[in-house]
Amino acid sequence: MNEEHFLGFKKVLFSSERLIIISARSEESVETSHPIKINNQLIYGRDKTWLESLHQNTNQLILTIEIDFEDESKLQKMVFNGLIFYSSTELDTYEKSKWSTSWLTSQSNFEIIEQSDLINERVKIRSDYNIQDFKHYRISTYDYIIDVIAKTYQLKEAHK
Repeated sequence: MNEEHFLGFKKVLFSSERLIIISARSEESVETSHPIKINNQLIYGRDKTWLESLHQNTNQLILTIEIDFEDESKLQKMVFNGLIFYSSTELDTYEKSKWSTSWLTSQSNFEIIEQSDLINERVKIRSDYNIQDFKHYRISTYDYIIDVIAKTYQLKEAHK
């Protein structure tokens, strides 16, 4: 049996040439994504969402996104309060990186990430902040994947 580690996983090659990949992390810490419904609809698909604008104020991030709902297209503002981190990555680059393991299996363009690798391993939240107050949100648009760490979010209808 030949064993090696790669990107936090253990690759085990048995003599029968069967490759088995074993997570080096416990099952409890595996990142999972949970969809956020917008106007009571689950939005999924690259051509369903387009980023119109991204604006940061003190402790706040405002995304204006055009969403293709079942019956019409609308502009929505997503306002993230208690902002401590965000990243906007071009879709094809995001897809090729190990930025978020749960993105590859996600079924929604708007998600909350539990057991977030971003919060637990990559972003070191200040010690005077309560890490439990923050959530990892992920927004997938036609061209960009936006990861946000903030306390809360609100949805508002935007006007053209």
